Amino acid sequence: MADYGMPVTYSYITKRLFSLIFVVFGVLIITFILTRVIPARPEVLWAGPHAPLEAIERARRELHLDEPIHVQLMYYLENFFKGNWGVSWRTRQQVLQDILSALPATLELVIVGFTIAIVLGIPLGFYSALRTGSVKDDIIRTVAIVGASMPVFWTALILQLIFGIWLKILPAGKRIDTALALATGFRPITGFYLLDSLLQGNMIVFVDVLKRITLPAITVSLYPLSLTIRMVRSIAIEVLNENFVRFLEANGISKSKLIYKHVLKNVISPVIASLGLSFGYTIIGAFMVELVFVWPGIGYYAGMALLSYDYPAVLGSIVFIALFYSVINLVVDVVHAWIDPS
Repeated sequence: MADYGMPVTYSYITKRLFSLIFVVFGVLIITFILTRVIPARPEVLWAGPHAPLEAIERARRELHLDEPIHVQLMYYLENFFKGNWGVSWRTRQQVLQDILSALPATLELVIVGFTIAIVLGIPLGFYSALRTGSVKDDIIRTVAIVGASMPVFWTALILQLIFGIWLKILPAGKRIDTALALATGFRPITGFYLLDSLLQGNMIVFVDVLKRITLPAITVSLYPLSLTIRMVRSIAIEVLNENFVRFLEANGISKSKLIYKHVLKNVISPVIASLGLSFGYTIIGAFMVELVFVWPGIGYYAGMALLSYDYPAVLGSIVFIALFYSVINLVVDVVHAWIDPS
């Protein structure tokens, strides 16, 4: 079975790689045209609001804005595939460099949120499946439905208001206390502050970062948590009603052994596929959370770029998100095919 599955997997990877390139290319063209349709004057943003007319005209030539739009697109595509994504008009830094600098903050937030979702979602889903029709099952299902239905930005604002402003239990924004980091000598290594603080043995900063990531991570975790609970519960109920499970129960196998040895592996495979797709969706949802909590990730960077009409940063952020999401989907499909090649 495995030998038959691997060539199919390689063929599928090749097709998906071609489709990934097509998606990125399409996103580039559509987003570029949309940014040029927006009624703004990029040359003024680049030269500065009080720049003289000569500087504005020079900026137009530097940005190729005096060329037809198809020529501008060709310039952009050529530079993009060379790794030159342009210079942010807001930060005056290379867009790709800005995005890669912001990426660890987003990934750390999503990974922590996703870990919360998996650690709580799988056991709650099984618990609900084993008690179908009970009050506890109804409560868990209600929580899952509400969690999946609430907009992330609204949840973020509510949590920030209650726990950050009213109760003052947790910080309401920002990723780290800058003054505390300077006082303790903390310095980023990987860009993942929880990991960096542990590597440096700086527990004061670790606790501060952990407190600050708690509210946004809980907000980010709600959708994958709800999805995990509902998926695990639904599939577990279906598996528990299979004939082979009833046969094993009739032969005296304990409930715990039956679940962990036979039911769990039949549930995990489809759940992995769904969780992988929700990981990409969670990253998109995290962007709104970053804006609310002033979390310096890609979402915050893209939001500030949109507000300031920073075309290169907007283009780079959208294409990077599309590329990242497509790669995640590809990896999930490959992992799913490897687990279940049939």
